[in-house]
Amino acid sequence: MWVSDYKEREEIDVTLEGSKGAKMRWLIDKSVGAQRYAMRIFEIQPGGEIPLHHHPEEHEIFVLEGDAEVFNEVEVHYVTAGNILYVPPEEPHGYKNVGDKPFRFICVIPYLDKN
Repeated sequence: MWVSDYKEREEIDVTLEGSKGAKMRWLIDKSVGAQRYAMRIFEIQPGGEIPLHHHPEEHEIFVLEGDAEVFNEVEVHYVTAGNILYVPPEEPHGYKNVGDKPFRFICVIPYLDKN
């Protein structure tokens, strides 16, 4: 078993082109023995965003705090604390903080063969 305070995990900038005011931490990953899934926490400051992008892995998301627009190429959803989201593999998606406090969410992804 492994236990830690999430603040002990390194906080890094989201480097996707067009991102602003967004940071993340790898909470659980292979470095602590996880074999199938990784867990991350994201924090996007008011007015910040992670633009439209896609990846081969699905995303399971739980919103902890704040208000945001979560969007793909055809629809926009308003999300807030307590909402859950599923993003299928390869679906374009992005996040924009539309509130006055940080937008924070947990994102779980499976490891793919490339990881």
